[in-house]
Amino acid sequence: EIAEDLGLTTFSISADHIPSIILKFLALHRPPYLPAARDIPLPPDHVDQVILVIIDNFSLYEVITYQPEFMIKNLDTLLLIDTPTKQAALSTPMLRSMFFSKESLTFNLIDSLRNNDKKVKVLARDEDIPAITTDPSLASTENSDVNIYVKGLKAINRHDLLVLHFADIDEMYSRYSMNPPAEIALKVMRRTDKWLNLFWQQSIAGTILMVIGNDGKRPIDLNLKGRAAEWKRANLPIGFIKYQK
Repeated sequence: EIAEDLGLTTFSISADHIPSIILKFLALHRPPYLPAARDIPLPPDHVDQVILVIIDNFSLYEVITYQPEFMIKNLDTLLLIDTPTKQAALSTPMLRSMFFSKESLTFNLIDSLRNNDKKVKVLARDEDIPAITTDPSLASTENSDVNIYVKGLKAINRHDLLVLHFADIDEMYSRYSMNPPAEIALKVMRRTDKWLNLFWQQSIAGTILMVIGNDGKRPIDLNLKGRAAEWKRANLPIGFIKYQK
């Protein structure tokens, strides 16, 4: 019902589908051990770049509560990402599902793209790099979302896949035990939404923007009450896709 209210086409996937989706967008072969992403539509024209934004502790709860304008008005497709356990929905397990495969000891999405002559750039916290790539030379480690945003703007339109991993929302929730002051939460959420809008505005034709949320770095005791607490506990990790200009 929420997806319908937002006017979004909805697909239910697992985190294991995400590398298949990215390979599909970039017209690359999917190894047989990765699950197919047949239901996810391809854009009509060639894809020149995928911008993959990962946001720790971001879900439909945040979309409904804080109303990020760009995401609500501009993103086309909603992904409801199912995980086998709540632990698997946390940031590091989700990252490993997105970039590695339980069915192959050698597969890594970043390596696969590089082996197919694709240019890749990763901007993330230092502790998250091992869950994304086996080659640290492809990653730039930053200690804040602001730095990732600034470096991300400079890297747009120069890579086939640009990975940006934001963690300030999760750090805010951790600091305030999942109950941040409304003005602080709104500021952080709207700032992140504004960044996504700027990434999109400055991207070339043939760009796909993917936004993937997860349940954060670690389980956090909820201070939410009533329906809000039930809703947050029941939330699945989510993703959005914005197709080409």
